[in-house]
Amino acid sequence: MIQINKLIIFILILLHWETSYAENQEQQALNSVQKKYESTLTFEADFTQRSYIKMMDSADEINGKVQIKKPGKLKWVYGAPDTQVLISDGKVLWHYVSDENQVTKVPIENIYSSNTPALFLAGQEKLTKVFNIESVNINPLIITLTPKKEDQGLKRFQLFANKKNFQIIGSTVYDKLGNKTEIRFKNIKTNIDFSEGTFQFHAPPNTEVLDYTKGQ
Repeated sequence: MIQINKLIIFILILLHWETSYAENQEQQALNSVQKKYESTLTFEADFTQRSYIKMMDSADEINGKVQIKKPGKLKWVYGAPDTQVLISDGKVLWHYVSDENQVTKVPIENIYSSNTPALFLAGQEKLTKVFNIESVNINPLIITLTPKKEDQGLKRFQLFANKKNFQIIGSTVYDKLGNKTEIRFKNIKTNIDFSEGTFQFHAPPNTEVLDYTKGQ
């Protein structure tokens, strides 16, 4: 099963990210990444996700495609062997698992907590209000962040950027149990047009729908 919580952390950072850091060479790199981020309104790429589970001493790898449109619209499609779709129109988040013939539908705000970057999807917080910038490595360009407040799961995460054009090209998320999830992008395209239907989910026939939006 895909580690959705860690994926959400990276998605929401990519959608809503602001920085504040001391003026030095590292700040120049941060400013360049920030400028590139601000100019990126849509994002499409192929990706590879690698997950390591410490307790089981096991690792798995899965490939897929991601499409993002700010603010808040996203679509992650994972290929075999664990075919899944994570999609949001900015209000509702769908998680479809083909092997189980099941889709879970939740209000997007249900993934929020005070200590995760999920708040940025709604524009409620700045990244640096919740996270400290622990370090900035210039070559390769890696930004390491840690939560300011105690977080039940997240220990730290890293953002990777291309040093030549400052495009975000991946992340690594570490939790307190020693697990690690890496996402790396390739074939990146930015500021391309998406139809609004791209971020709508239509369940296949006979799919079980677990709808947690009722009564909201």
